[in-house]
Amino acid sequence: MYTYLMIVVILVGVVSLIGTIIVGKKVNKVSKDYEMEDDRTSAQLKRSHEYESHSLKVNLKVLTVIYVVTFILSIIALIAYIFLR
Repeated sequence: MYTYLMIVVILVGVVSLIGTIIVGKKVNKVSKDYEMEDDRTSAQLKRSHEYESHSLKVNLKVLTVIYVVTFILSIIALIAYIFLR
C-alpha cells in the first residue's frame, strides 16, 4: 500500500514540475518574440503592459491551479498514510 502511495506522490510531483516547465517555456518564447519586434520606447512600453496583463491573467492562474492541486493531493496522501498504517 505504501509503495502505491509513494508512486502517486512522486507522479503528482513530476506532473506539477512538467506543468511548471511548460509555463516557463511559454513565457520565455513570448519574451523572445517581444525582443525581435520593434525597438522603440513606445512599442516596448506597450509590449510590457500587454505582457504583464496577459501573464497575470493566464500564467498565474495556471500555476496556481497546478500548485493547489499538488498541495491537495499531497494532503490526501498524508492523511491516507496516517490512517492506513
